[in-house]
Amino acid sequence: MPKGLPLETQETDPTWTRPAYQTRSREQRDRLLKAGERAFAAAGFWETHVTDIAKRAGCSVGSFYRRFEDKEAFFLALQADMAARSEANITTFFGDPARATESLEDMLRLLVRRTARGMREIEGYYRALFELSLRGQNVWPSMRRIEAIEADCVIKQMRDRGLPVENGLAKRAQLAIRMVHGQIVAAMLHGAGPWEADDPVLHDELGLVLIRYLGIETAR
Repeated sequence: MPKGLPLETQETDPTWTRPAYQTRSREQRDRLLKAGERAFAAAGFWETHVTDIAKRAGCSVGSFYRRFEDKEAFFLALQADMAARSEANITTFFGDPARATESLEDMLRLLVRRTARGMREIEGYYRALFELSLRGQNVWPSMRRIEAIEADCVIKQMRDRGLPVENGLAKRAQLAIRMVHGQIVAAMLHGAGPWEADDPVLHDELGLVLIRYLGIETAR
């Protein structure tokens, strides 16, 4: 494990191959990751080149290779960084005091809308995930972790409202969250079926999937 990096970076960034000991180096690494996020979101994995990422970050190609072994290692580092941010966003959403005053139905619909908006903003990133997956990279564990965290938060909301949580419901919640994410990704990458990814009707319908599958449509 590299020394001199923040602990959360060491824990969430297993692909970091060349340690950055100075603040300037860490700042340049962060610029590269942000630039890579924009580049992959715009063009996907195969159409994004190291030169594109370096140019967006305002640094040289040599600087890129001093920090990352190759584009694939860079993408996996970016994925770890984005997963950590997603987990933080989930914690913020469910920790908002507004969650305690709204119905579960409204909360789940809002959750779907925010999820869809966030995914739509980085559509090319999801395309890149599939591209790497087809090449044999196991890019999905962090996605499954995010789904599990989100499902656990939904179950906690149910318990906090005094609703019964039977055995197996946590896994059903995780499956439901995964179905919602999958439908949004499918709409982004494969076209409307029948609604576009950013169509509010789709978000309401997916919210209804969660509500009915978890049996909470009468909870207020």
